[in-house]
Amino acid sequence: MRNKEIEKKEMRNWYVVTMAVCSVFYLLLHLTFVGFTNDDVYFRELAAMWDSVPALVVDRYLTDSSRVISETILFLLIQCPFIVWQLLDTLICTLLCHSACVLLVNDKEKKENLLVLALFAIYPYMHVGSAGWICTSLNYMWPMATLTYALSGVARRMRGEKIAGWQYVLYVIALIFTANCEMSATVLVLAGGYLLLRYFCIQREGAAGAQAERIPKGWRFEFAAFLIGVAGLVFAMTAPGNGERTAMEALNWMPEFPDLNLFQKFRLCAVFVFEHFVMIPDVPFFLFSILLLFAGWNMAEKDPVSKRMLKGIACIPVAIDVLFTAYYFVKDFLIGHKKNYDFTTPAIYLTETKDAVIQITELIVFGIYIAATLYVLWHLTFSLWTRIGMIWAVGTGFAVRMALMLSPTMFSSWHRTLIFLYFAFLGDSFLLMKLCEGKKQKSLIRAILVAGVIVNLILTVGLQIRKAY
Repeated sequence: MRNKEIEKKEMRNWYVVTMAVCSVFYLLLHLTFVGFTNDDVYFRELAAMWDSVPALVVDRYLTDSSRVISETILFLLIQCPFIVWQLLDTLICTLLCHSACVLLVNDKEKKENLLVLALFAIYPYMHVGSAGWICTSLNYMWPMATLTYALSGVARRMRGEKIAGWQYVLYVIALIFTANCEMSATVLVLAGGYLLLRYFCIQREGAAGAQAERIPKGWRFEFAAFLIGVAGLVFAMTAPGNGERTAMEALNWMPEFPDLNLFQKFRLCAVFVFEHFVMIPDVPFFLFSILLLFAGWNMAEKDPVSKRMLKGIACIPVAIDVLFTAYYFVKDFLIGHKKNYDFTTPAIYLTETKDAVIQITELIVFGIYIAATLYVLWHLTFSLWTRIGMIWAVGTGFAVRMALMLSPTMFSSWHRTLIFLYFAFLGDSFLLMKLCEGKKQKSLIRAILVAGVIVNLILTVGLQIRKAY
């Protein structure tokens, strides 16, 4: 009798528990948001000047933005009570968590579903409200969710699951929405490129370990996803409003932009990205860095040939994170008496020796961090294409954010544009946790996750308190 009770307890549907907790958590979080702020207020006033949403969207396409789908939804939502968006965005968060569970766990009876939610819950949600809750979520969080949902369909196909026709329709709708925003369209193209390359190499058996990999019978869905992403990018690049917007943004946000050469733009964007993760303690970045340490050391014990080198390189990412975060904490908070959670942008022109030394040092150190990360990921015990996928995910998130060096909004777009890199870190972190061993490592990971959720709540709710008063 006791064995049956234990077996029944172990067979609990943790997926359902995860979805319920996710829905309640994000609903309560959303109920703390104060309402229309920042750009949402501007768009609300703009919508009031037009009698027709389609006419407004067309005008925006000609003069400002190619995001016609998300902007159509935006102009409809800002005319509704704020609670409508709060409920819809909660559903989007639940969809993203569901899709991530399908991608990473694929077993309703595993507690790992809760781990997926814990990782999602440490993402600093305050970034989604940086330009206004509705417009920011529609351009970043919603495309992230629809992209993940479409990729969950790819994962199901690779497992040989049967997918109904209506599900394919939903996947295609999700892909079209994803492709209507420039950054997520780029991610879609790169993700589709990875899948097509993987399928081609495995089918041709041109990669080591190909026999252990599985591919779906047909590639039409993945190829269609790639083409939809390309179409989205072409649509964005040919939209007349995007050119108008770039000229306006250069005038308002970064007048120096037209005079900067390519290396200066690269330097500023790379330094800005690096400082985002180290200038103020960042839990997802720290978790990813320390998991590289744990995974590298655990792998080194099984690889006597490169044991010392792997252990040494695995220490580099977390050492860089801790050292630079400590430097900025002492400089800004202890010495500078900084009180607000905010970031400063790097100096555009290196007229001061101090600025030149800091930025060049950070560029070099950031390059070392990237090289060490790639080395550790490549030496993990996962299959070849899983390791390539982990590297591809981080590289895609970084490349998409770095593409903003070609835009005068490389600073003013703020940190919401790092969402794809954040979720690459979080997805890779889930896989890295599988390689962690021992109670001490697992206990520290749990402590970091708990701290991350608390920090996320404090920062996100605190942002609302500041806006309210």
